[in-house]
Amino acid sequence: MPPLFTPAQCNEARHLLRAILREATYLPDEQARVYVATHAVARFRDYTPGHKPDDILLQRRHIQLGDARKALSELSRANHGDFKPLIKLLHLTYARIGKRRHELLRDLQYKPLAGTDMNPHEPPQLTPQHIALLQSQKLATPPNVVRPLLRSWSLDIPKKNSWERPLPKKRLAKIFRDWYSEVLERTVVPLPHAEWNRLRNLALGKIKFRGVTTRRVMAASTASLPSPLEVALGLVPHNAPEVILKNSSNPIQGSHKFTARFMKRCWASVFAQCPVMSWDAKAQKWLVEWGCDVLDQEKVLHATDETILTKK
Repeated sequence: MPPLFTPAQCNEARHLLRAILREATYLPDEQARVYVATHAVARFRDYTPGHKPDDILLQRRHIQLGDARKALSELSRANHGDFKPLIKLLHLTYARIGKRRHELLRDLQYKPLAGTDMNPHEPPQLTPQHIALLQSQKLATPPNVVRPLLRSWSLDIPKKNSWERPLPKKRLAKIFRDWYSEVLERTVVPLPHAEWNRLRNLALGKIKFRGVTTRRVMAASTASLPSPLEVALGLVPHNAPEVILKNSSNPIQGSHKFTARFMKRCWASVFAQCPVMSWDAKAQKWLVEWGCDVLDQEKVLHATDETILTKK
């Protein structure tokens, strides 16, 4: 039986993965470096022979490699100080968007008892922790949000349809499904305590920014890189990793140097959208603290200290 992919196709995927892992080592956020490397290896492993049916691998190979090239370009732009891909990467790392957000969201969802199934003709249940989080979203005022906050989650069910008849069960099931999907989509998931505390210290400048990792000088000479003529003649594919990196490393309008002030602003923008939850055993309820409230308190304390120093 012939191999599923040719050696050239395998080399193309291997070079892309290596380029992504190499770019990940230069990211300015330590946790982002770990997240990108782990996520990239997992995604490439999912699309190796044996993990998915062969027909799906052949069908999705071109799309997945295109996504990998796009990710490599965004990584390189983030490493050159482009704010938009950098903040997107931080949102992915700290579970504001993406796969990790869905993983943390599962911890909030109601889980039926073993051996029982959820009735599709009844509204899905919300856990007390989830309800407490949704109630806190009504009062939270982060300056920037990835998705609009859910201000109300009441379920309005019409008693009759347009023909003045009782609603069919399928219509009810769809109403419940759409409502629950909207609630989950607009829920801002809380971070684990250790991660939230670390991000808070980064946003407040209590953890000093150590700067970015210095890039190692390539062992190969610049003469070994493809020339513009070679690319124009089609001797080097336009989507080769080295061409992607060369194009993305060009001067970017609006790019920033990685200073402590710039990174502190990036971390604060993400931290403002991050809640953390803890159980109050004495009051028997969930407590929610938002990053935007912590930043506002810090601004008030800083302004008060400046006023006192001015009076002195």
